[in-house]
Amino acid sequence: MAIADTIDTDETAPSEAIFSIGSNCGCRYENVSKGIKWLSEFLTDFSCSTIYATPDCHGGSKEYLNAVARGITRLSPDRLESICKEYEEANGRDKTSRERGNVPVDIDLVVYGKSILRAKDYKCDFFQIGYGMI
Repeated sequence: MAIADTIDTDETAPSEAIFSIGSNCGCRYENVSKGIKWLSEFLTDFSCSTIYATPDCHGGSKEYLNAVARGITRLSPDRLESICKEYEEANGRDKTSRERGNVPVDIDLVVYGKSILRAKDYKCDFFQIGYGMI
C-alpha cells in the first residue's frame, strides 16, 4: 500500500502547502518526478515547476535536480512533514545515504499557509528558482 493511500485528509481547514523536492544521486530525474507524482495524489489544486539543476547549496560536488510543488491540503504541517519523511525513507533516504551525502529524494515543506517554515531553504536558489515558476 502506498503512503498516499493511508493519508486522512480531514485534519484542518484547507491551506496552501509549498514543497521543495530534490535528488543528487541515482536516477535523479526519475526520483524527483516520482516525488512530484506522489504529492499530486493527495494535494488539490496542484501545480509544479519544471525540474531544473542546481549546485549543492552546502558546497558539495553533487549537482541536484530540483522542483517546487504547491497544492491545497487539509493536513497539518506536522503530518505533512511526517509523511514526507516516510516517503523519503521508503525511497532510499536512510542513515547510510545521509552519511555519504547521497540524497535519493528530499521533500521538504517550506511554506504552509502564510508561514515560511524553512526560512533558510526559502532563500536558496534551489527553492526560489522553482518558486518563481509556480
